[in-house]
Amino acid sequence: MWTADWWCDKQKQLPKGVTIVPIILASDKTCLSQFQGDKSAWPMYLSIGNITKEKQWQTSAQATVLIGYLPAGK
Repeated sequence: MWTADWWCDKQKQLPKGVTIVPIILASDKTCLSQFQGDKSAWPMYLSIGNITKEKQWQTSAQATVLIGYLPAGK
């Protein structure tokens, strides 16, 4: 994201010391074995865009937060 011209142009328009913080919502379909039957859900994760992709998905970095589950139908 931060390699695009749009980002640099918008950042220059902001006051000194202010930065753009993009919000990233991600999901991943998974089966929930703790429920009865073949129930499944899509966990929803939240992160911010100024964290590198490698760090965002490292569990030890704690850069991604689980915000909830969306039920998935058959």
